[in-house]
Amino acid sequence: MTTDETSAQPRAVGEALDRIEDAARELGVPAETTETAVAVFRRHRDQRGVHSYDVETAAAACLYVACKVERVPRTVDEVVDATGADRTQLLRRAKEVTSELGIDLSGFADASQYVERYADELDLPEPVAERAREVIARCEEAGIAGGKSPSGWAAAAIYNACVEADMDVRQDTLTELADVTHVTIRNRYKEQREVLREQNPPPETAVAAVDWYCEHLPASEYVASSAKELLAAADGAYDLDEDPAAWAAAALRVAGKRAGAAIGMKALKTPAGCSSSAIHERASDLESV
Repeated sequence: MTTDETSAQPRAVGEALDRIEDAARELGVPAETTETAVAVFRRHRDQRGVHSYDVETAAAACLYVACKVERVPRTVDEVVDATGADRTQLLRRAKEVTSELGIDLSGFADASQYVERYADELDLPEPVAERAREVIARCEEAGIAGGKSPSGWAAAAIYNACVEADMDVRQDTLTELADVTHVTIRNRYKEQREVLREQNPPPETAVAAVDWYCEHLPASEYVASSAKELLAAADGAYDLDEDPAAWAAAALRVAGKRAGAAIGMKALKTPAGCSSSAIHERASDLESV
């Protein structure tokens, strides 16, 4: 501790640094992040001073800012739990700190860091995590990711990737993991899905749409091949050019069921925006082929 730190407010400063280090350990952040939090705190103290009555808030705010700067995915609620600070006061103080020190946190928000963490905690297969990262990248390219909470954005991307892969990950699990509301995840999920449909629409033929689905759906080669055979057998008897994605989804539904590897309806209707009734109707037609 420097001479400056031991002069004016030694007790407050020492307590703040202890709080930062204790909370950083509880949050499991890298040592570099702790060092950044301490540096931010010292600069903040030099700007306005830190008194004993607001040590808790100042320490929590500086640690929160450091996590953002170092791109360490920790939500504000996790920092609140680790420090005991009031959430509203923490956010207000963090805003003051960044304003005083000229730190623009928007440039440090990285949803992909949260994807890595959530995928690890949910024990997701790497292809699903990779797809979630791709969802984020595509949305950034489309220019709709700005101003969004990175934790909620990442949770929605995880949900989108899991739906495509026919994995049962509940929104309740993601809201708890990301510290966001159901409404946030639903809204972000819909925004991302619109971009994905615009950037990669389903092919214009049902057979090609089977392969399009299977880019992310873990259907076996046998199921995919059987689905194409069903479509070939139905060609002529039915107009497969009318809503080819729904025909492809129906063929995969029937082929998966026959192979003892049923594919969930949500995984089939979501990517192309097909209705359940359209898929069910076509599946019934294919069952008779």
